[in-house]
Amino acid sequence: MNMYGLDVGGTKIELGIFTDECAPLHAWRVPTPLHSYQKVLDTIGRMVEQADEKSQGKGSVGIGLPAFIDAQGLAVSSNIPCINAQPLVRDLHNILGRPVSFESDVKAFVLSESRGGAATKAKSVLGIVLGTGLSGAQCIEGQLHHGRQKIAGEYGHIPLPALLQQRYDFPLRECGCGNLSCIEKYLSGPGLLWMCQHFRGNYSSVPAFVESFLRNDEKAKEIFAAYIDCLGCYFAQLTLMFDPDLIVLGGGLSNIEALYQQLPGAIEQYLFEGATSPAIVPPAFGDTSGVRGAALMGRQRSPTPLEQD
Repeated sequence: MNMYGLDVGGTKIELGIFTDECAPLHAWRVPTPLHSYQKVLDTIGRMVEQADEKSQGKGSVGIGLPAFIDAQGLAVSSNIPCINAQPLVRDLHNILGRPVSFESDVKAFVLSESRGGAATKAKSVLGIVLGTGLSGAQCIEGQLHHGRQKIAGEYGHIPLPALLQQRYDFPLRECGCGNLSCIEKYLSGPGLLWMCQHFRGNYSSVPAFVESFLRNDEKAKEIFAAYIDCLGCYFAQLTLMFDPDLIVLGGGLSNIEALYQQLPGAIEQYLFEGATSPAIVPPAFGDTSGVRGAALMGRQRSPTPLEQD
């Protein structure tokens, strides 16, 4: 029986079909319908139906998404507003007609990299996804850490330090979670584009900014230096809290090679003397890692923290 992994993000939904040995067979993406809960359900149902047709049978299903499920069984997500306060777990179980494993998209990503990926040899690993949103997860000896309320890894909602807000004259920005000045609003992909506008950089998109940076454009270099400084401070906080062996990056921004060259030094300037930066590495499975991790969860066919409410 094949395994299906779905990565439901704020921009796209990707489904990957894998063999029992986790070899990839097929994968495709569609845009995420952000404004209609029913369309989210219909889209996922249609993609799984297509996977069944390709597999000539029903495969196991694991779904990673940027959300957690509260004590009432309702979804809470700052990146896909239309699923908020909806019984997502129950509805998808009914629509797909089979057991489904659920987890946050970032935890699926880190699980994948901890099992056969870039973090296979690390005892303690943090995964940080720098994409449409910003979140993370911790794996200890190949097992995900969830925490008492299952919100462990919501690192994107740590407030940006006042030191950096004053240094760069950043305003307080309202986050989708309801709080002000969350790191995600400054250091995610949209956050970097906002930072470009803040520093009066004329870039239409993050890829356009990166292209200018690689051409040694002076304004792009100035903005990237501020971004790396903020990211280094943020990663230093995580290092002081968790002291991981390794940090693996995911999301679209993880493709910027300069991050791996400059981050260790940016981190260490915010650590006390004698402390060092953990290794910062790219994912072994690239953009497909979250899908792979979701498929691994689906194969386990055991209730996950998102289902136990």
